[in-house]
Amino acid sequence: MRQHGLYLSQRNRRGVAWLETEIPYEELLPVGLEYSQSTPLRLPPVGTWVILWLLVQVVHQALKNQSGISPEIWVAGLGFLVGLGAVYLVRRRLGHSVTLGTNRIRITLRDQPSQRADLEAFTNELRQRAHGYLRDEYAQINPLGPIELQLHRLNWLHQLKVLSSAERQALSTRLTGRLSLNPLTLMGQELETPYVN
Repeated sequence: MRQHGLYLSQRNRRGVAWLETEIPYEELLPVGLEYSQSTPLRLPPVGTWVILWLLVQVVHQALKNQSGISPEIWVAGLGFLVGLGAVYLVRRRLGHSVTLGTNRIRITLRDQPSQRADLEAFTNELRQRAHGYLRDEYAQINPLGPIELQLHRLNWLHQLKVLSSAERQALSTRLTGRLSLNPLTLMGQELETPYVN
């Protein structure tokens, strides 16, 4: 977490960052965790398939030269065992996942029960940091400035749950001098809402 936003980087196996971004706090909220039952299935690298194909070819040639059971049956049996091994490995890799979702990005991680408390604490800290930043930068009002823009900004902060309804109402009243911005009607006529002072 940086002063003005959340910095993210994806690194390769050598630790070199090849993808970097910084999401400003203005575009981050809402922040939440979503738990799911399975992680996306990742296929083995191409080299694994090549080695497996070469292994099958070597076994096929070795069995072709021997007498007894036909090589096709041996290859079919070997393929069946390889398939069972692949199913076992896929089932072991499938597990629970957790997604850290923001307004701009979704990061899916393996859900490890030992690290769940740390991830939830990080998410809460990120939410509080974003709320504090938006409150400091955008919840200040100036009655001498453009009122409509400031009211729009207060409504935006309320939608992001940075300001409660009571706080938004109090700031709107201080800004406009009116208890409510809703027009009053009397006998079908719209009246101007009364000022506090």
